[in-house]
Amino acid sequence: MTKEGIRDFRRSLRALERQIELALIAQTECCGVSPAQCHVLLEAEAAGEASVGELAASLELDASTLSRTVDGLVKAGLLARREDPENRRRQLVGLSPAGSLKVGVINALCDRYYEGLLGGLPEAEAAAFLRALPLFVQALKAWRTEDGDGACCGTAVEALP
Repeated sequence: MTKEGIRDFRRSLRALERQIELALIAQTECCGVSPAQCHVLLEAEAAGEASVGELAASLELDASTLSRTVDGLVKAGLLARREDPENRRRQLVGLSPAGSLKVGVINALCDRYYEGLLGGLPEAEAAAFLRALPLFVQALKAWRTEDGDGACCGTAVEALP
């Protein structure tokens, strides 16, 4: 790939990042939660019931940071906390009935949004995109974790001309 091609790709990624951020804000705002709270609720739905540490690991966040978000969702009645019967020092969190309803609304709104978005693409391109996106996410994660924290795109600044 040429340097121009890479720079065009990076420009497209920045535009994509901005559009995703704006979409997340709009989609979660109408549901009365922040994007961070939305991610926690959706991850809690996928996990069923998990510790804050397990949720933090799956979201690739610091447990203490996530703990504050979880605390807010528990206070809002969207997550429920209970003691792990197998380890009384461990707390498990899961969706409350109100949280399940909120996640249902989020899923319905977001599903409709992305169905419309993908429906605007030719079918073959949409299918190719849906196949390629998870591979790209895996590559991003592998590259970032392979070199530690992924600082400077995996390249030492001192090595650059």
